[in-house]
Amino acid sequence: MPRSASARIFLKLNSQFSALNGVSLLLAAGLIAPLLLSNPVDWAAPGLRALGVGLLGFAVLLYVLSRHRFVSRKVVNEIVLLDALWVVGSVVLIAFMGDIFTTQGIVAVSVVAMVVAFFAVSQFAAAAKIEKPVPVARVEATDGKLFATVKRTVKAPPETVWNVMTDHPAYADVADNIAKVEVLSGDGLGMKRRCFGPKGENWEETCDLFEPGHAYGFRIHTEADDYPYPFAELSGRWRVKEHPLGSEFDIEIIATLKGNALSKWLFATMAKPQFKAILIDLADAWAVRMQQEAGHTKPPK
Repeated sequence: MPRSASARIFLKLNSQFSALNGVSLLLAAGLIAPLLLSNPVDWAAPGLRALGVGLLGFAVLLYVLSRHRFVSRKVVNEIVLLDALWVVGSVVLIAFMGDIFTTQGIVAVSVVAMVVAFFAVSQFAAAAKIEKPVPVARVEATDGKLFATVKRTVKAPPETVWNVMTDHPAYADVADNIAKVEVLSGDGLGMKRRCFGPKGENWEETCDLFEPGHAYGFRIHTEADDYPYPFAELSGRWRVKEHPLGSEFDIEIIATLKGNALSKWLFATMAKPQFKAILIDLADAWAVRMQQEAGHTKPPK
């Protein structure tokens, strides 16, 4: 598992600090302008309000990233770069345009820059501890659809991996978003199963692909009146093949979203990190079970 906890803590603190400054500028720009500037011009207050809006947007971005357990080192360092630019900009303003500020203004700009510098250094140090998860997951949104995939190598023979993957009731033991799976009828192509979510929501799925020992797929009955999620279509594919370590399995989920263009974009933006986390956790949990079945106790590195 990636060690992202400390990076996410600093991202969240940075978000709160940015939000505090953004709200202050947005709501009290008229009062703050004469405190910061020695000779405030007419556009000073509107300019500070615009800066406040930008800081609030930055705060939202940081908060979203802080909620993502698999936030990458690259993304955190991009935030570090933005923070560093703020610090450099503050130094340049004070060094070359210090006469536009009051004494209180110079102190305020300096204090904010020092806090931002603290976040930049802390986030950079925390980012260095982040490790990539072993499963390779990708989630993309295109033309109102979500495409989510994950691949994982495992030290177990393909037949063992296949047996674990096709143990449908046990799927609930490794998938965080599934509480229970019931096989309703059939075996192989045409098999029907019912899946239950963590809050009791449930839906039916029908097997529409079955290649013994290699691949299977399910189509989810999103057309049902009681289907609980905002998908017009949803299907999944599970595959296994030989690999030098033993086996490689992959999962592919394709979802067509409901709603207008804006609602689809908003849902996809919020769902992408959740989909990625679910798939990575599932792949890791499955790898542990597969290797236990094969006589190994630890997933491969």
